[in-house]
Amino acid sequence: MISNTLKTGIFIIAIASISTIGAQEKFKIESKKKELKTDPSERMFKHLDINADNTITLEEFKTKELKDKSKEVQFESQFAEMDTDKNGSLDKTEFKAAFEMRREKRNPNETKLRAKKSNTLEKKG
Repeated sequence: MISNTLKTGIFIIAIASISTIGAQEKFKIESKKKELKTDPSERMFKHLDINADNTITLEEFKTKELKDKSKEVQFESQFAEMDTDKNGSLDKTEFKAAFEMRREKRNPNETKLRAKKSNTLEKKG
């Protein structure tokens, strides 16, 4: 027979293990949330990558973004332009480059300000 003290010890170890695993998972989730908050291109990539395979296909792109069927040709053209290696899907690097280029076209002053701020932080660090 196992003594009550040994049973209690095993129980405490089990609870501690579960707590540690829970804390590790919470840390991973919080880290991921911070990452997504700081990088809008990452957030958009995750939104478009329906099957979570770290690539966005034309079908995934159209499924999430195409609300008006009359713009399908425009979306296909936009996707082809973003797919720089012409493999039929967008990886994170291609998507981020296209995302940043589009952001710069919309607001060139914001991009300059962000670059200036980044350079200032690098000099301080």
